[in-house]
Amino acid sequence: MNWLGIEMLKRLFDVIAATAGLIVLSPVIVIVAMMIRHKLGSPVLFRQVRPGMHGKPFEMVKFRTMRDALDSRGNPLPDAERMTRFGSFLRSSSLDELPELWNVVKGDMSLVGPRPLLMEYLPLYDTEQLRRHDARPGVTGWAQINGRNALSWEEKFKLDVWYVDNRSFWLDLRIIFRTVKKSRRTRRYQCARRSHHVQIYRFAKMNRLAILGASGHGKVVADAAALCGWEHIEFFDDAWPERTVCGAWSIVGDSAQLVAAVDTYAGVVVAIGNNAIRAAKQQLLVQAGAVMATIVHPAAVVSKHAHLGDGSVVFATAVINPFCEIGDGAILNTGCSVDHDCSLGAFVHVSPGARLAGQVQVGDESWVGIGASVRQLTCIGARVTVGAGAVVVSAVADDLTVVGVPARELGR
Repeated sequence: MNWLGIEMLKRLFDVIAATAGLIVLSPVIVIVAMMIRHKLGSPVLFRQVRPGMHGKPFEMVKFRTMRDALDSRGNPLPDAERMTRFGSFLRSSSLDELPELWNVVKGDMSLVGPRPLLMEYLPLYDTEQLRRHDARPGVTGWAQINGRNALSWEEKFKLDVWYVDNRSFWLDLRIIFRTVKKSRRTRRYQCARRSHHVQIYRFAKMNRLAILGASGHGKVVADAAALCGWEHIEFFDDAWPERTVCGAWSIVGDSAQLVAAVDTYAGVVVAIGNNAIRAAKQQLLVQAGAVMATIVHPAAVVSKHAHLGDGSVVFATAVINPFCEIGDGAILNTGCSVDHDCSLGAFVHVSPGARLAGQVQVGDESWVGIGASVRQLTCIGARVTVGAGAVVVSAVADDLTVVGVPARELGR
């Protein structure tokens, strides 16, 4: 049978089966709608524009599964805080998808096909992945019965394209049969699926990293991030739009625009050498909901017993030994070494070639200069600057600059 015949038979089956489903399941649909109205309020239905066949937009209809909950600024709380046990049950049992049968009757969807994602994802597909839209999107699909939440996005897309190339009436019946069979084992998968739906790793964010600070330091951060597997790296800098390029990467906006767009990135890094400014920028981004990425160059050595704070960056050939505690937003630069049991505060910068012996403590926003050395058990306060090549052999109080061998307060 040619593709036209397959599509005609598939469409006829969709209309008959979906209409029958709406009639047979109408008591269930009414009961679920009443429970949603009682437990979650109005509206009962969730409507969202999704791409249909060949990417044509349509309004997909589902049952609502989350409650309305806003923070003090009027923004919706994270999904995990808006999801209820009842909403999780609707999703785990797939009852939330019953209204999609109306989309099938209308012709926007099919009973079987690639699941429709969001319109904003369309520019992110490569040419092969885009072929998943050569068929009507489905209520269930080949990817859903072959791993679903356990699959990576790339694996799902490969299965979607395979279905597009091999779809048939009999394959659809097989997928529907296996979907019904799986739905009878809901309880076994309920916990895993709840976690997936609440913490879903959106495709639009997949491998997207934003770097604030388009400087030479930013270039090194971007290079390390690329080696770590980040595929889509974009810079933000307050020199934009006068500057639009940083090395091999584009500058796409300023810091205010990054704050507004943090939820579209899987990770954010502040690549600003000044410790105080880096601290202020990272705090602003975290308040906006950014996920601060920790970047470790593949050529660095970081003990599995060391802890790195959010937004920290470790460059090539740096060594972080066991039981070190590194605060948020730290920079461990090229070739530095931090020995066992050291404690570095937030937004510390250890410059290239610097050496910290065991059990050294460094306060927040301090800077250890190029090639400097710090003796074991030495305490360095907050906002301290240790000059290049200095040798610190005794405690240093807050807010001092020390230089020389042995290191002394500047001016003494």
